[in-house]
Amino acid sequence: MNKQICKYSIIRFQPYPETEEFANIGIVLYATASKRLEFRLLDGKQHARITGFFDPMCKDVFVQTSKIIRAEIDRIKHFLEETVGGDIDLYAELIRCREDIIRFSNSRVLFCTDPVATVDKLFDHYIHRSFIHEPGHEDKMKKQVRDLLDRSNLGEKYKEGTIGEQDKYEVRFPFVCQNTKKTVIKPIHFKHEKPSQLIDHGLSWLAKIQQLEKYRFIRPDEILFTYDAPDNSQSNLFAAFNEIKKQIESEGILMADIKRIDDIVKFAAA
Repeated sequence: MNKQICKYSIIRFQPYPETEEFANIGIVLYATASKRLEFRLLDGKQHARITGFFDPMCKDVFVQTSKIIRAEIDRIKHFLEETVGGDIDLYAELIRCREDIIRFSNSRVLFCTDPVATVDKLFDHYIHRSFIHEPGHEDKMKKQVRDLLDRSNLGEKYKEGTIGEQDKYEVRFPFVCQNTKKTVIKPIHFKHEKPSQLIDHGLSWLAKIQQLEKYRFIRPDEILFTYDAPDNSQSNLFAAFNEIKKQIESEGILMADIKRIDDIVKFAAA
């Protein structure tokens, strides 16, 4: 796939313009040649970071505002998909400076081959602050799982791949079953310095699965999160881990400690 020029902007929530404080809540990206618009937006239910930063009174405002901006960007996205030609720069119109609760950063430019994957990466960076996660930790976990699958004669069964459709929603996973039944194994670490970082990381992956389920690309019980948890002596972190683990499992996603190799192999071989 050829690289293409893309513009992107950070979506910001600014309930009190008097203080000029804002919270990053999403990313919108526009591929100029194909006129393709992609975006990721913090779900209204994920308001803890907003109420924590601003004020509990902002919860209802954020939830309603999130619905409105999501509907507006969706409308523009669908319009671009269905319209051939046209001289109106709807991306520029969307992000133009205005006095509103929702603001957009100045437009930035990059080259990319996959707009969906790029939006996910930008969202993880600017909203979920992926740069503060332990470098390479999940890469080490991927190697553990790969070695385990190879030793169990399951290496050919699982390869890196995507679930979903490019024109709707897709997510890349390190281990996707190559058989007709598309089961997925995703190593996910919870070795963070702060509970909010740990919870944000878990919620970011939970949101991806929820979106895939919404489009019926995969069922939650076809996905295994193999995790590395904080030490139970770290009471605040361990409590946060248990909370996010319950949320993930309540959606039907399977969870297995990275050390429980029998559970991982059992899922992979099913």
